[in-house]
Amino acid sequence: MAFAVPILPISTISGNQWRQNRIIEEAGQTFLSGTPVQVDSSTDGGLAVWDGSTITAGIAGISYEAASNLGSTGAGAPVPLAPFTGVGAVAGTFGSVPNQASAKNIAHGAPLNDGRCGLTENVADTIFSAAFGTTAVATVPLVTDVGKAYGMTKEVASGYWYIDKAKTGGSAVATVVALDNRAPIVAGSQVHFTILPVTQQIPGS
Repeated sequence: MAFAVPILPISTISGNQWRQNRIIEEAGQTFLSGTPVQVDSSTDGGLAVWDGSTITAGIAGISYEAASNLGSTGAGAPVPLAPFTGVGAVAGTFGSVPNQASAKNIAHGAPLNDGRCGLTENVADTIFSAAFGTTAVATVPLVTDVGKAYGMTKEVASGYWYIDKAKTGGSAVATVVALDNRAPIVAGSQVHFTILPVTQQIPGS
């Protein structure tokens, strides 16, 4: 049974607002909202799902939007005065526009895709929440887990990531800072955590 849920920012140590950004999305990405992501510096700088193994400068943040499975990196990036040709915003279209051969009909309220994806940046000030498990098994988080550094793993059943107690030492990316007392503590309950500074990928964070 799936237990992982989207990773969400919940507060900051400083009391300030957490930092968010929107970065061009790498082609072919299908990650869910609440996923650890990285900037793919090996190619064209698009935002992609975290590979799960790069620790040093490996995590840009946690996505607050699902990926759009773009055909090419930043494919929806807007072009002034030409939003529907070449590299442009994309949305479902229908029919034709009388006397305007290049125009498109778009359903009212349809969201446009500008080729970017939003993320809460990985900064030491931000506290996130995530489910707690051990090697794909929902685990009861203990008071003794607070202050410990663990890794993150993607749950196959849900597609979401969780704090993995089995990953320690060189595989650790997050420090548990508190148990989540918004609900009774059971197997798979959420914990509050910060991401280790060594993982920060975006300069200046």
